[in-house]
Amino acid sequence: MFPQGLILALVLGLLSPFIFAAAGAVMFMGGSKSHETGKIALAGPFANIIVAIITFPIYFFVVSEYQMIGQIFGFVCLINAFLATFNLLPFGPLDGVKILRWNPTVWILLLIIAAIFLFTTMFIIPVQIR
Repeated sequence: MFPQGLILALVLGLLSPFIFAAAGAVMFMGGSKSHETGKIALAGPFANIIVAIITFPIYFFVVSEYQMIGQIFGFVCLINAFLATFNLLPFGPLDGVKILRWNPTVWILLLIIAAIFLFTTMFIIPVQIR
């Protein structure tokens, strides 16, 4: 929308010593049923898990040849695994509550997958932060 904002974000992202990864919340009004709310809440953690699944093997193929690019893929995997695991916690306004009310089996399956990716990336991928 604003090219200057995109350029500023890219420059700050590359030059700043701070690393940003912020979770966002989507609030919606209306009389939606628990199965609709559960499916809507499923989108965020599911997308995070998919990104983690895609970036995890890329890290291993790339890191030996191009260490910095490999580290980026490792960090993307770690952040997405963390966001998925955190969002699946079953309290507050987090998605985990909505998914658990809708379908406990889907919730526990996603939580297990997200936690496996989180702990795997934490212990296997040595992400170096400045």
